[in-house]
Amino acid sequence: MLRTKLTDCIIAVVLTICCLFPALAAASEVSSAPTIIAQDSLSKQTAMTEAPVEFNKDYFKGYVTDFSNMVTSPSRWDSSDWLTTAAVTGAALVLYSNDAYIQKWVLDHKTASRSDIGDKVTYLGSGKFTPALLGGMYLYGHFADDGKMRKTVLLSAESFVLSGVFTQVLKYGTGRHRPYMDDGPNAWSGPSFSGSGSTMSFPSGHAQTAFSIATVIASEYDNYVVPALAYGVATITALNRVQRNAHWSSDIFVGSTIGYFTGKAVVAAHRGTTPSRISFTPIIDNRDMGMMVTYRFN
Repeated sequence: MLRTKLTDCIIAVVLTICCLFPALAAASEVSSAPTIIAQDSLSKQTAMTEAPVEFNKDYFKGYVTDFSNMVTSPSRWDSSDWLTTAAVTGAALVLYSNDAYIQKWVLDHKTASRSDIGDKVTYLGSGKFTPALLGGMYLYGHFADDGKMRKTVLLSAESFVLSGVFTQVLKYGTGRHRPYMDDGPNAWSGPSFSGSGSTMSFPSGHAQTAFSIATVIASEYDNYVVPALAYGVATITALNRVQRNAHWSSDIFVGSTIGYFTGKAVVAAHRGTTPSRISFTPIIDNRDMGMMVTYRFN
């Protein structure tokens, strides 16, 4: 009995980590600058370096450029990038080896109320609903003359489309069977151009969609509230796909990471030139003369 409870706890922790990984990764990027630098000065400096994003032909050309840069990015990775890749791959393999146990635990512990909440939130992670959601946000940004909202929507749309390409290639290329087919987590049909929905489990499109948009929103509205809400909705969406027996835990983990890293790449591509980490500012007043050296940590 004790061993069973311990196993359940371990599975719960693993499942939680798999769904919260993107949020934890985003939080690890936050660091504070020295207090001698005024916050509004930093914001202005960042705004000046950001490339404008408008709904025009250059925006759509950016899809091709950004996609090409993502595909070829491994040739430019440094040691930290390879370590991150190894960590993500290792986590995916751990989940894959425990998919059957995690699935059983989730199904044994699901409740009607959690399922109902998850179903409602999951609409936000549906590819059919996403264009309407982003369209509504863009119209608001247009009529309210909110440039930041329009930019966020355009980057979210790009992140959604590009991450969707990666996801669909994997779905058709692997042909993994969904949990409800009851033939276990190791059933793969292999590459097929006519795969049915029942053999397109890997990776989760809902998780990819939710995190591809949540990551852009959280990056553009970098405060305590918006990222928590965005990643919270994405996490519930991903969890619900396991609870509904539509995906294995490794499916939602890979889908989430595809959405997260694509979103980060899209945002970074439109941030422009990063300001120098070191700056020198002369200080001259009626009594003193000197030089202030500033180092930017993020």
